[in-house]
Amino acid sequence: AIQVAGAERSVLGHFRRLCDRRCQAMVKDQLLTVILESSFENLASLGTGAILFFAASSMQSLAGGLSVGDFALFVYYLSYVTYFFGFLGGFLTLSKQSEVSFERMEGLVNAKAQVLVAHHRLYLPSLTGRKPPLPKISPQQVEAPNDRLQELLAIDLSYRYPGSDRGIRDISLEIQRGSFTVITGAIGSGKTTLLRVLLGLLPLPAGEIYWNGQRVANPAQFLVPPRCAYTPQVPQLFSTTLRENILLGLPTSDAQLQQAIALAAFDRDLAAMPDGLDTRLGSRGMRLSGGQIQRVAAARMLVRQSQLLVFDDLSSALDVETEQTLWSKLFTLSSSAETWMPTFLVVSHRSAVLQRADRIILLDNGSVALEGTFTDLPAAYTR
Repeated sequence: AIQVAGAERSVLGHFRRLCDRRCQAMVKDQLLTVILESSFENLASLGTGAILFFAASSMQSLAGGLSVGDFALFVYYLSYVTYFFGFLGGFLTLSKQSEVSFERMEGLVNAKAQVLVAHHRLYLPSLTGRKPPLPKISPQQVEAPNDRLQELLAIDLSYRYPGSDRGIRDISLEIQRGSFTVITGAIGSGKTTLLRVLLGLLPLPAGEIYWNGQRVANPAQFLVPPRCAYTPQVPQLFSTTLRENILLGLPTSDAQLQQAIALAAFDRDLAAMPDGLDTRLGSRGMRLSGGQIQRVAAARMLVRQSQLLVFDDLSSALDVETEQTLWSKLFTLSSSAETWMPTFLVVSHRSAVLQRADRIILLDNGSVALEGTFTDLPAAYTR
């Protein structure tokens, strides 16, 4: 939008002015901080000097006099008293700064306070530069039969973005094992918001979620692999190798890794890379195209063989041929797998995907406008 309007210089000038104002404010803040710290540090010495200058003769005339030892003890204890008040003032200042930082962090992360302050061990290099060994990641298993997905039920899910009327309201959905459910609708109708609320990526102010009839109290911790895996519309890749981006430390066989890559229709792209799985992707996967990034994220999800696979507009950056190849492989997953029968929850507006869906949920302005099959959709969504 900035380039179209030709406003590059204006925007850059605006940011420069903001940065200059911030710089001036920081200089003033630092100057005042240094003055106050210097005053507190020298206050005890100045007070001691003033006492000696004005009250030395009076102290000598006191009964018994004031010995050198008494005076030394007085000065020694005085430093403790002044240090305490200086520390108290600094602590109060730091607490106020922490409150502001915490409020900003809470608004950006959209997480509860307990999540933000939860303790996690840090694996940082020691003073000698030696890095501690990272913990081994053991893949979780869905062993209990009643833990395998049979039915996922969401009742009256609602969410409103702070300071806005955008969001979703009173959305209910039922997902059966092995089904293919598609959420569709116009841009801004709440499709991505619904997925993020369902998976616990956004807080759930109203509504309930049930997994096989058991209420899910914390979706963010419960709906994770191997129960559920999620590929967002804009996946996040890291500046490491392709193998590490897909596995993320997950121990698995090469056969399972290659199977996930083939299911994600990335095998041809991989064959064209000289370093194969050891190819370094650069920051945020900058060496890959948008469609390749989406398929790498899909392979990351498929290699975990989760019960519920959630795609947010997976094929938005794919060409027609690659999109058809990808979906044809995903469509055959349920029928060809013997031990792994995934359930699909997909956001898409593609006609081929809508025709394959067992159930379609049409959203409009944050609520369900229609629920049915492909033949039930309005003509505008079947083109």
